[in-house]
Amino acid sequence: LALTGPAEVEGANGTRRLTTGEYALAAGDRLRILSGRAVVGLPGDGSLELRAGPGPMDGSRVEIAPVPTLLGGDALLIAGEQEQVVEAGGASLSLVDGAARVSRSTGAIFAVYTGRATLTSGGRTLDGGLPALRQVVVPDAGMLPLRPSFLRIGEPPDPWDRRFLGEAIALESVLQQRSVGFTTLLQDVAPDVFFFQGVLPGLLLEPGFTQALLDGQERPVGEILVGAAIALVGEGGDFASRWEEVFDLREEGAGWGIIALDQSAPRAALLAALDEAVARSPLLFGSPSPDPVFQPVRPPVRVPADPPPAPAPRRPQQPPTRPAPAPPPSPAPPPPVLVPNPPDNDGVLDPVVDPLPDLLDGVLDGLGDVTGDLL
Repeated sequence: LALTGPAEVEGANGTRRLTTGEYALAAGDRLRILSGRAVVGLPGDGSLELRAGPGPMDGSRVEIAPVPTLLGGDALLIAGEQEQVVEAGGASLSLVDGAARVSRSTGAIFAVYTGRATLTSGGRTLDGGLPALRQVVVPDAGMLPLRPSFLRIGEPPDPWDRRFLGEAIALESVLQQRSVGFTTLLQDVAPDVFFFQGVLPGLLLEPGFTQALLDGQERPVGEILVGAAIALVGEGGDFASRWEEVFDLREEGAGWGIIALDQSAPRAALLAALDEAVARSPLLFGSPSPDPVFQPVRPPVRVPADPPPAPAPRRPQQPPTRPAPAPPPSPAPPPPVLVPNPPDNDGVLDPVVDPLPDLLDGVLDGLGDVTGDLL
C-alpha cells in the first residue's frame, strides 16, 4: 500500500491508523481511506487506486484478498497484459490492458475507460463483454442488463474521467457549439441527401449514404450534420453501420465527445469537415422570411424653427463714478457775545453825555461844507 494521507486498517490484530507512507497488507485486511489517495499494488502489473470521499466516512473501503472486493466508495482498476479482477456488489469485473472505474453504494457501477473487460454476476455473464466507453449498473447480485449503456460523464467531470477522457470532454463542447450554430443558421430547413453531399463532399464516395438514412431522422439539421461528419471520418465497419451506431448512442443521450471517441474519429479531420460544411452551405442565413426584411420609412419633415430674436444693443458701460467727497462740516457758530446792560447810573452822567450829540452834529456840518458834502 502506497498511502498519501491518513487511513485505517482493520485486521486480525485490531484496527490501526496509518499515515502517509508505504505499508504491507495481508489478506483479510479491510482498508478505509480517510483523506488523500492510495494505491494498492496487485499481483503482476496491476493496481487498484483508492481515494477519499466527500465525507470522512465516504472514502474507499476495500477488503484485501487475491480478488479485492470494493465495499464502498470508488476504485480505479488498472490492468496490463495480465488479467486483473475486482468485485463489488456481488459482481466481478475482469480487465485486460486497460482502466475501469468501479463505484459501490446501494448497487455497483462498472465503467470501462479503455481495454477489454468481462462482467459476471450470480453466475451470469454479460453478452459481448463490457467494451470501452461503456458502463453497467448492477443493482443487486445476479442482475445484469441486456446490454451496456454509454459511459456517462458527470458535471463537473470526475477527476478519473478527466484523466482518461480529457479529449472527449474538450471535444464535447466544441461539437455541441457546431451543432447548435448550424441549426441556428439553417433555422427550420430540412435539407435532403443532395444538400449533405454538397456540404460534406466525402459523402459522395459513400454508397451507403442514401435518402433512407435521412428519412428516419427527426432531429435538428445541426445534429444530423455533426453525426454525419463523425460517421464519415470514423473508423471501423462500413459507413451504414457507423451511421447507425452514432445516432443510436445519441438517442440514448451520449455526448458528441464520447461518440466521436467511440467511433475513432480523428479530432482534426472531424473539425475540418465541419468547418468546410459551414463554408459550403448555401443557406448560411436560413430560408427567406415571408415578411419583408426592410421597410422604407419616410424621413420626418423638419419645420424650421422661428429665428431667435436679435439681441438688444448693449448700452455702453459708463466708467464707475467716484462719489464726491463729503463737504467738510460747517464750523459751529461762535457762541453769542453777551453784552451786559450798562449799569444804571441814575442820571448822574446825563448832563455830561447829552451835549455830545449836538456837538458832533455841528462838527460834521462844518466838514460837509469844506468837502463838498462828501462826508
